[in-house]
Amino acid sequence: MKKIIKSIIFCIIFILIFSFVFDKLWLRKNSISYFYEEPKNSIDVVYLGSSNVVMHFNPTLAFNKYGFTTSLLSWHSQSFIAIKYLIKEAQKYQNPKLYVIDLVQINNEDIVYDEGRTRNITDSMKFSLNRINLINNILKYYDEKDRNYINYYFSFLKYHNKWKYLFDGSIKREDDTIYKGFIFDEKEGSIRIRPQNEEKWSTKEIEINNEEKEILYDLLNYIKENDLNVVFIIPPRLYSTEYQQKLNNTSKIINSYNYDVINFNEVEDLNIDYGTDFKDSSHLNVYGATKFTLYFGKYISEKYNIKNENSNIYNSWDKEYERFKKDFENMTKQNFDYYLNNY
Repeated sequence: MKKIIKSIIFCIIFILIFSFVFDKLWLRKNSISYFYEEPKNSIDVVYLGSSNVVMHFNPTLAFNKYGFTTSLLSWHSQSFIAIKYLIKEAQKYQNPKLYVIDLVQINNEDIVYDEGRTRNITDSMKFSLNRINLINNILKYYDEKDRNYINYYFSFLKYHNKWKYLFDGSIKREDDTIYKGFIFDEKEGSIRIRPQNEEKWSTKEIEINNEEKEILYDLLNYIKENDLNVVFIIPPRLYSTEYQQKLNNTSKIINSYNYDVINFNEVEDLNIDYGTDFKDSSHLNVYGATKFTLYFGKYISEKYNIKNENSNIYNSWDKEYERFKKDFENMTKQNFDYYLNNY
């Protein structure tokens, strides 16, 4: 019996070590994996959501101008189910003064539960009971035939055939366009004129469905039970009228818990230009992201009186800001300080 127990323990340890090594060698880094590199208790604000987060808010700029640090614990097409579990993950390593939650994915018109969107998050998290709980909870919304739990628990089971590419140069762990989680694009999208029916935000409501309510109430109850400081936002982008009305209903539910929702589509002095500040209909380019970061960063600094006092981390953040500035100037052929003073 002892030999059997030892063998089981050995297998478990081997699988965990193998999985860890494989993830380190193969999986591409994103804003979630960068989160783990920040020193413990050095992050003031944790910003959660999906691609709007990583393309709208520049932590290095917010730090340079307002003195607080931000982790973008988010990635593209991130399911809203993940928010609660990513907050739990943040609580293991940081003691944030504020959580910012982007509401776009709670009732995304195009949301689809698929493997790629889930793995963007779960593959990037450290192996833990929290990661397993997230996988279990998100897969319950999948078709039964797609609920391959073990495959999600241990990433190498999905990617095992990729070992052969380990030394051929095709593995790319780093992404040089990530600056403390932020990804920028200098291109201007095709939104030349804001559609007429989008000029004013709808005042009507459409009730969100039971699945969305279940996820939202679960998150709100967790936040309340843990007495977390949280603000929810609706980021600037184009929304259909129906989408707006669903977000109105979402905001009403959140307000009933006494949490604030900032709808940046109704903030006039944000001064987002729909002709020049968007990469596409959903994402800001670097010009729009700069405006958004300066506006929202100032709001966070003033309303919540947040300023980082850990001088040991300043050098890292200053270096990242300078790297961002250099890349901005190389890509746009503009002086960044001059742009800030004249946009």
